[in-house]
Amino acid sequence: MNSMQKQIPPGLILMVWLLPTSPIAAAVIWRGDFETGTTEQWRGKPKTNGVKVVTSPVRAGKYALRIDGSNAAQRGTRDRIEFQHQPKPPGTAEGTERYFGWSVFVPKKLTDTSHALGYFETRNSWRQLMSFEVRGEDILFTTRVPYARHWEAKRKFTPGRWHDFAVHVLWSRDAAKGFVEVWFDGEQVVPRVKTATLLDENVAFFQIGLMRATSDIPETIIIDHVIEATTLEEVMPLPIGK
Repeated sequence: MNSMQKQIPPGLILMVWLLPTSPIAAAVIWRGDFETGTTEQWRGKPKTNGVKVVTSPVRAGKYALRIDGSNAAQRGTRDRIEFQHQPKPPGTAEGTERYFGWSVFVPKKLTDTSHALGYFETRNSWRQLMSFEVRGEDILFTTRVPYARHWEAKRKFTPGRWHDFAVHVLWSRDAAKGFVEVWFDGEQVVPRVKTATLLDENVAFFQIGLMRATSDIPETIIIDHVIEATTLEEVMPLPIGK
C-alpha cells in the first residue's frame, strides 16, 4: 500500500465503491421550445405560410412559434395548422408516467367556436384521449375514455398574456391504474383523478396549434416552452415576471 492509500480512511473507500456507476437519467426527455430558431424539434411542419418562429412575444428563452390561421387551412369542418409530438418509447406505453407542459399566448380574444389548445390522440385509431378546449375566454379540460369533464373556468383564457399548461399522466388502459393531474397558470386545477388514459394498443401522441371549428375570422396563436419530462418542475416555466 502506498502512502496516498494509507491516508484515505477505509470507510471513505467503501463509500466510493458503493456509488452508482451509471449516470442519472435527465428529467427533460424532449423539448419543443423552438430555441433552435427553427421548427426542427418537431416532426414535420404544416404546409402553410402562416407559421413562423418569432422573437416576441416569448414565454422563455429567445424564440416562440407564431401561427396565423384562417379557413384557408380548412380540413372538413375544421381549420387545422398543428404540430405533432410522438414521444419516444416507452413514452406513452402502458404503466409509463410522464409530465407535459406548454405555454400559449393569443393577442386577441378567440372566437366563441371550439379551439383545441393541446390534446392527446391515438395513432392509427385516431381518437382523442384528453383535450383542452377554449371558446372565447372560457376553458374546459376533458378526458375521453370515457368522456368526462374535469375542469371548467370562465374568462380565464384571457388575451394579451401567456397561459401555462401542465399535465401529469400515468398511461394505462385500466381505469383503476391510469390517472391524470392538471395545472393551469401554476395552479393545480385537476387533482389526481383515476381514469383510463389509453384507449387501445395504439400509442398516444400530442398535438398543438390552431385546431378550431372553421371560421372566416383569422386568428393568431403563439406557442412556446413545450416540454416532455419526468418531473413537474421541468415542465413548469418560471412565474411571469421572474
